[in-house]
Amino acid sequence: MTLQEKLSTFRNSFQFRLFYVFTLLTALLSFLISTMYVASEIREKRSNATTHLRQLARQMVDSVRLPLYAENREQLRPIAEIIYHTQQIQAVMITSSSGKVLVDLRAPTYSDTGKYIVEEHEVSSNPVIPSIESTVTGDSDSSPPSVIGKIRLERDTSDLSSEISQLILFSASSAIIFWLVITSVCYLLLRRVTLSFNELIRGLKLMQEGDYTSRINILSSDEPGQAAIAINELANRLMHREADNMQLNQELLESNYSLEEEIIERTQAEQAVRESEQNLKILLDVMPVGVGWNDQDGNIEYLNQFFVERFGYGRDEILTAGDWFSHAYPDPDYRKQIKERHRSVLETGMQDNSYTPMFEAKVTCKDGTVRQVITKMSIFKKRTVLILIDITDREILQEQIIKTQKLESIGILAGGIAHNFNNALTGVLGFISLAAKQLDESHRASTLLQHAEKATKRAAGMAKQLLTFARGGAPLKKPVSLLKLVEESVELALNGTNVRALIRIPESTHAILADEDQLSQAFANITINAVQAMPNGGTLSISAENVMLTGNSDLTGRKSPHVRLTFTDEGHGIPAEELNKIFDPYYTTKPSNTGLGLASVHSIIIKHDGQILVDSTVGVGTTFTLTLPSTGRLPATGETVNDKLISPNRPTGSILVMDDEETIRDVARETISFLGYQVTTCSNGEEAIAKYTEAYETGSPYMAVILDLTIPCGMGGVVTAKRILAIDPAARLIVSSGYSFDPVMSEFKDYGFCAAIEKPYRADVLGNKLALLKSAL
Repeated sequence: MTLQEKLSTFRNSFQFRLFYVFTLLTALLSFLISTMYVASEIREKRSNATTHLRQLARQMVDSVRLPLYAENREQLRPIAEIIYHTQQIQAVMITSSSGKVLVDLRAPTYSDTGKYIVEEHEVSSNPVIPSIESTVTGDSDSSPPSVIGKIRLERDTSDLSSEISQLILFSASSAIIFWLVITSVCYLLLRRVTLSFNELIRGLKLMQEGDYTSRINILSSDEPGQAAIAINELANRLMHREADNMQLNQELLESNYSLEEEIIERTQAEQAVRESEQNLKILLDVMPVGVGWNDQDGNIEYLNQFFVERFGYGRDEILTAGDWFSHAYPDPDYRKQIKERHRSVLETGMQDNSYTPMFEAKVTCKDGTVRQVITKMSIFKKRTVLILIDITDREILQEQIIKTQKLESIGILAGGIAHNFNNALTGVLGFISLAAKQLDESHRASTLLQHAEKATKRAAGMAKQLLTFARGGAPLKKPVSLLKLVEESVELALNGTNVRALIRIPESTHAILADEDQLSQAFANITINAVQAMPNGGTLSISAENVMLTGNSDLTGRKSPHVRLTFTDEGHGIPAEELNKIFDPYYTTKPSNTGLGLASVHSIIIKHDGQILVDSTVGVGTTFTLTLPSTGRLPATGETVNDKLISPNRPTGSILVMDDEETIRDVARETISFLGYQVTTCSNGEEAIAKYTEAYETGSPYMAVILDLTIPCGMGGVVTAKRILAIDPAARLIVSSGYSFDPVMSEFKDYGFCAAIEKPYRADVLGNKLALLKSAL
């Protein structure tokens, strides 16, 4: 037996209980006696100190009466010092009847917060000369004496505290020694008294453990001894009976040995079957198809996890095949059609066990969504097995792929057309702008040219929308404040309309990663669509919230921060048969529209790795839901600094223009010459490098070089800029392109350019760009 087991046995014994009770009583008695003794001594010592201090005070009263009456400080101070030097006196104070302090002696260790015994006595006057009346009558003067002052003595109690501490320590030590002695004596007596009981208990435990050979020692003839004799006789009988039982058990073990082997084999077989069934269910649960089966009475016996999660119906909701049909196919006619297909498939399977045909069906989930599935059925051991393969995502993906292919095809065509169209517009807008500069504003043709310029700008906007579909139109993303971008875009689009915007975008909305120009165009197109849907006016509600979603380009399934933006109008709505076509290019129900508005919105959102959904009810309104990636942080505060355009006093210098379009070169030559510069033009990068090298070597380099970004089958602006900068690092280069979405146009400084200008450009825009470079010289 271990030490811990011995201690546990002792704590549960009768001897321990008696010892515990007696020990507690002894400890309590010792504590009470010590406490009473210490309390008595404390009271006595404090009383003695108080009595001694009171006697000193009375002596001092008698000594200071006359000097106090005369308020003689010289006589009072020696008397006070005698008392002050008495042991433990910390303070002596003598005050007159008017409260004036005559003597105030305090020990250096005196503290206002200390614990002191205080005695205060009033000093009264005793008459020295008896009155005439008292002399004649022989009576004493009965008038009360008057108070002439007061004394105050304060005694330190630190000596009492020290004596009390020693007293407490002595009392506690005496009590502990007394308790230990009594406890030891008690333990020895109890051990002797309970010896017979312990021996009896030991014998009973041996019998309980099955040891019938050991016997209990008989220590006395009292009740424990008689019990020990009876238990020894019982042990003898149990020992003989145990021998008989062992023989019977041996015969029983031999007869049951073969039965146990048979049970083990059967148990192993059943365990193998259960494990096989469990492994099959685990395998079915992880399969990406819905699997379930029912018995011949139609009762559902099993549904795998995919079945429950994908369609939303719990196992307690689908107890029979009839429950499944009523939930999954709520339309009665369609349900009847599906049941007929099931019956036909099962009949075919019964006739030909090697094949059962599959068919497609539409299943209504618990949340109301409809999913396209391929149904496979078979009969196995009187069970009908149903396998549902969800092809909804595949159908949606295939539809998206087809739509993307259409957009890519249109994008290639649109890019080429828009590029050539934009180049043509550059010539038109340039010549119109140049002509307007040469006419006085009062001239009749000036107004006509302004109208022509506006029409040309509108055509340029249509070209930008076409370029949205073109390859290479990737957005130039940066953190953008969604609230600011929406307010600016919507306000501009609603200008002059009878539609009111209700923008509810909280300040806690995160900044989005976006191209400001592209998204501004997308928001404006959605707003214009809402205005056209509400010809009699109404409210366009715009709201946003931060969400965590899986991005389109993230194949890991991890969620990242996004912002969900909704545009809700109160218009006439979109019919269900038209919802799938609204994002198709050139599809429109309005004769005056181009059909590029919502198509460009869809293209811009997809290029931003976002999603766009539309929900519409005829006669109620339409809601566009846009989901865009965000930074996960609030927009950075700060102000936007606009460039200040500076015009030189007198334009001078030579300009080199490189462009593959002759019309644009002509516009540039006329415009720049009109601005007062000398102009040289060329059609490709090789010519530009040669002309710049020649001018540089002669010591008169060009003041600025305008380089077209894209030259078909030739050296473009980026490569040409590198070659010119290698010749002259101080060269001032301007990049020009109709592709405003190209990264070079927004990050032109990273490619060595000093400025960028979009096609088609006007005379004033080109003049301002050149003026900025001129002013920097």
